[in-house]
Amino acid sequence: MRIIPTMMCQPGMRLGKAIFTEEGQVLVGYQVELTFSMLKKLSQIGIDHLYIEDPRTHDVQIEDPIQEDTRLLLRTSLGKIFERFSPTSSFSSTYPTRSTTPLSKLFLEGMSRVIDDLQYHRHEAVMLTTLNMVPATNMEQHFCQNAMNVCIYATKLAMQQGTYSRDELMTIGLGALLHDVGSVQIPLQLLQKQASLTPNEYLEIQKHSLYGFQMLKDEAGIPLLSAQCALQHHERIDGSGYPFNLKGNQIHPYARLIGLLDSYDAMIHNRNYRKAIPPHHALEALYANAGKLYDIDMVKLFRNNVAIYPLGLGVSLNTGESGIVSRLNTHSMQRPIVRILRTASGIELKEPYEIDLSRALNVMIAEIGEQLVV
Repeated sequence: MRIIPTMMCQPGMRLGKAIFTEEGQVLVGYQVELTFSMLKKLSQIGIDHLYIEDPRTHDVQIEDPIQEDTRLLLRTSLGKIFERFSPTSSFSSTYPTRSTTPLSKLFLEGMSRVIDDLQYHRHEAVMLTTLNMVPATNMEQHFCQNAMNVCIYATKLAMQQGTYSRDELMTIGLGALLHDVGSVQIPLQLLQKQASLTPNEYLEIQKHSLYGFQMLKDEAGIPLLSAQCALQHHERIDGSGYPFNLKGNQIHPYARLIGLLDSYDAMIHNRNYRKAIPPHHALEALYANAGKLYDIDMVKLFRNNVAIYPLGLGVSLNTGESGIVSRLNTHSMQRPIVRILRTASGIELKEPYEIDLSRALNVMIAEIGEQLVV
């Protein structure tokens, strides 16, 4: 299997993974043969890449970190937040105290499934595989996408450390899943504004951390520490964050990790006010701010365990050769094994060969994504 830009796919190719709507419903099924009209429609709705079957890469298996029914349960649970809360609701004065609600039960069940799913591949690198989902087009979809991504990152990284109990993993995961819940209380026109925010508007945006804490602190089944993650995920270790300008160890470690992961996920996805940046550039941004905004040890944990070049991704090397990431090097996550499918002169290879970038230190990934040959 390989990942190919939709614009470069040809009629007759078969999908290596089904395509899902943002709500988790199947849009186009696994192994469906693509047609010209299907490719055109997929491009129009924002599907920029497809998982495609290729005999030369049949052994490259790209598995989702969590099962589709788990993802659907999380998506349903997060969607109910928008049904339950609105910018005009007065939750701070009328919200019930520690009453058991179906909403919290859904989140607890969802997190339990996430832990079970991730435990099955606990020694593998963290790798998100959401290219086969219709991209988010509104604030609810952005909120759900970011919540699930940060939850998977945080829970898997906590597992990799091997020191947390299941209850602690639940607390971290719930804090990550619900870190931005307070944003549903912010007026939509502010969240979708493309121009620069005024100082007063920025202060209003910042209130979402406080709103999130207030929404979660008395929710039955949600640990108070998870609510604290919602409160502190925008604090930064140099004191430049909000809402309280906390520094260093004043910020809970869970919140420091979630804040870092939230920043990374935001950078690699489009927003109303800016375009996404490539994952390796986002990692560089984390390193550039390590020790200032982010905990340096957590940045290293992220670097050593997250596959920023996921399996199947098309890459071009500085040698001019191009191919896909076929295997990951756990000892050098940023230098994977690349299966060469096309020579520097543009000739497609029937019998590919592989280059281990952790050994060929003079060879580097120059570009990600497959390039058209002119």
